[in-house]
Amino acid sequence: MCLRGLRKLCDENGILLILDEIQCGLGRTGKLFAYEWAGIEPDIMAVAKALGGGFPVGACLATAEAGSGMTVGSHGSTYGGNPLAMAVGLAAMEELNSPELLAHVREVAGYFTQQFEGLKTRFPDVIADIRGKGLLIGLKLVTPNREFMQHARDQHLLIAGGGDNCVRLLPPLTLTLDEAREAVEKLERACEAARAQAKAAA
Repeated sequence: MCLRGLRKLCDENGILLILDEIQCGLGRTGKLFAYEWAGIEPDIMAVAKALGGGFPVGACLATAEAGSGMTVGSHGSTYGGNPLAMAVGLAAMEELNSPELLAHVREVAGYFTQQFEGLKTRFPDVIADIRGKGLLIGLKLVTPNREFMQHARDQHLLIAGGGDNCVRLLPPLTLTLDEAREAVEKLERACEAARAQAKAAA
């Protein structure tokens, strides 16, 4: 795995391994931090977004050794030390680190993976690949992603654009299976619309 090799390379050369888990961390992939899937640990890590549950807060986490150089005054932060942000972050961490929530994320993610593979099989002219981990999902498309986003919006489903002609789905970690089924139904109708548009243009 790439991260294991990177960790080994850093250890062999005395280099700090710094990971950005601002979007993929804090339960998004089904573990508290995405790096846990690789079985390694970073020296320094950036977290934010879910850390505040919508409140602006970010954190720089470090091992004792890596953090030894961060003496008072050497490292600044726009949000650092804000008492309200720290209280919000603590409350959010208690919820996000819940084994029940992480198990729920893995359950819903498993459902999405199964359903999206089915959509890919039925609509190979629309969906080329399924990417991501947990509830950080990317659909690589055959049809233009901006057009597909509009088809999804027509079904009252908001999805984000991404590079390499992908669309991204980042549902709330508390998404229910019923809501996930509804999302899949809307995506299926978006696939049908994308196929119809491609045929009309041919």
